Amino acid sequence: MRASDHMAAAYEHDEAAVRQSTWPEATAIAPGSPPTTMGLPWFRTWDTAAEHERLAAAHRGTAAAIHAAYDEACGTRPLAQVSVSPLRLYGTGGWNTTSGVIVYLSSAAGNPDRLLAELACHRAWMMLAPAGMDDCPLDLPGLVLDARGDASGVTLSLSIRDPKLVGELQRRAALDLEAGHAHD
Repeated sequence: MRASDHMAAAYEHDEAAVRQSTWPEATAIAPGSPPTTMGLPWFRTWDTAAEHERLAAAHRGTAAAIHAAYDEACGTRPLAQVSVSPLRLYGTGGWNTTSGVIVYLSSAAGNPDRLLAELACHRAWMMLAPAGMDDCPLDLPGLVLDARGDASGVTLSLSIRDPKLVGELQRRAALDLEAGHAHD
């Protein structure tokens, strides 16, 4: 879930807590009195409003953690920079491997540490809200990145822990590389 999804869930739980705290109307039932039109009295209770409040607070906390991760990864980088995948910006080619894909990036990507920082920032940005990045390889769970390079360029290895997702990683990486070439 993205931060915006967590905030939407928190809102829904807040609304449910309000509904649960106002329905049904509280009525006093004296001991030994006959049942009312509401049915039999409850002998045990569970405060669902409090549970909804707890869940709303948990979702808000998770959303705040996602925003903090973005702030840490991206700092004051402009949106125009963080919203475009470094794979699209700097990718020049690549090939598939048994566990993922190798991508070649131009020397404009900088050194491997800078590239990994940009990739982490882009992923953190994607976690804030849906941004049309459903086909970005960085949005897959269990992705492992390894960057190596020098002044002539960087080689980035993208591998995935779940063998069932290897084909999806390869498809997404190819789309990013194609989209990058289309903007050249």
